[in-house]
Amino acid sequence: MIATQTQTRLAELETVIERGQRTFVEVGKALAEIRDSRLYKEEFGTFEDYCREKWGWTRVRAYQLIDAAGVAESLPESVKHVLQNDRQAGELSRVEPELRVEVLDRAAESGPVTAASIREAAFNHRAQGTGENEWYTPPQYIEAARACLGEIDLDPASSALAQQSVLAKRFYSIDDNGLNQKWTGKVWLNPPYAQPAIQQFCEKMVSEFIAGNVVEAIMLTHNYTDTAWFHIAEAEASAICFTRGRIRFVSPSGEIAAPTQGQAFFYYGNRRKDFELNFNKFGFIR
Repeated sequence: MIATQTQTRLAELETVIERGQRTFVEVGKALAEIRDSRLYKEEFGTFEDYCREKWGWTRVRAYQLIDAAGVAESLPESVKHVLQNDRQAGELSRVEPELRVEVLDRAAESGPVTAASIREAAFNHRAQGTGENEWYTPPQYIEAARACLGEIDLDPASSALAQQSVLAKRFYSIDDNGLNQKWTGKVWLNPPYAQPAIQQFCEKMVSEFIAGNVVEAIMLTHNYTDTAWFHIAEAEASAICFTRGRIRFVSPSGEIAAPTQGQAFFYYGNRRKDFELNFNKFGFIR
C-alpha cells in the first residue's frame, strides 16, 4: 500500500516525538502540527484521543508541551539554549514576553537555571519592578497565626510598617539583620524570598527551634517543594498548610502582588490541633 502524504508526514512527526524525547521543543512543535493539520484524523476522532492512545498523555500534558515549545521558540537565539526542559519553559510562560530574557538572566545569577530559579527570579523581578522589596502578609493570616500561638513574641524579618498588623513584642528589621540575632519565644516569620536569604532564614528557624530557644513558630513561604531550603524547613515542622490558591501579598504602597505559585505555612511546636483549627480554612494540612 502506498502511504498518503498525510500518513508520511504523520510518521515523520511521530519519529520526532519518539526521539525526544530528544528535545521538548521538537516534541511540542510536532504535536502542534499534528493538531493544527489534523493529521490524526485517519485513526482517531480527536487530538485528545490521539495523545492518550498513541502516547499515553492527557490533554493537559500534550498542551503543556505545545505551549512550552512556543515559549522557547519566542526567545532570541542567543538564550534559547538556556531552557532544557518543559518545566522551565512552563515557569517562563507566566512571565510577560518582553521580560523573559531579563528573568532568565536573573535566574542564572545564582547558578544553573532550574524551574525553581526561574519562578523565584520572576517573583523577585515583580517586587523590584515596583520599587518595593518588602511584601506584607494580609491580616487574616496574621490573625490566624496569633490565634494559634496566643501571642507573637518575635518577628525576625520585619519592619515598623508591618508591625501595624503583626503586633509582635519584638521585631528585627533589615538594619538589625535578624540572622545575627537570638530568636526566642513564639515566632512569626515571613522571610525574604530571594536566595540566599530564604535558605539562611529557614536554617536559622530550624536551628533555634531545635535548640529550644523558639518554643513555637509559624513560618510562611512559597511552596517550592523541589528546593533544598523547603526540605530543611519541613524536616522539623509539626505540620504544613498548603494554601488553596495564592496569597496576595501587599507592598508598603498598597500594591497587591500576583504570585505565580501557592504558599505554605510551616508550624513548629506541639499544638498541631490548634494549628489545624486555625489554618485548615486556608488549605490542606499534612
